[in-house]
Amino acid sequence: MMSSELKVVLQKVAEEDFETEETKIEQELQRYKSLILEIAKAKKWDIPVWVEGSELKDLKKYEKDLNLLERSNLIKGQMKYTDRNAYRQYELTKKGLELAKKLLKEA
Repeated sequence: MMSSELKVVLQKVAEEDFETEETKIEQELQRYKSLILEIAKAKKWDIPVWVEGSELKDLKKYEKDLNLLERSNLIKGQMKYTDRNAYRQYELTKKGLELAKKLLKEA
């Protein structure tokens, strides 16, 4: 009996978390749209991950958004390296390209 009560309590918390995340996505929809269109325009969009002697602020600004878009299979990213830095290069997937075309028509 206690296990089922625990499950109900934990499921309620999970539902609340889901509702919070859903609200955040709705509020940030324009930012996601802008990122998709920016990547579409650039074809391959780079964001520094590590640069020798520099503090990177852009990465923290975009990291969560890019992760969500990548998990949604709208973009794909891969690490690239040079002698003094590392960056993540993003491009749209087929699904992302189709969505970008629709978003451009919407504007």
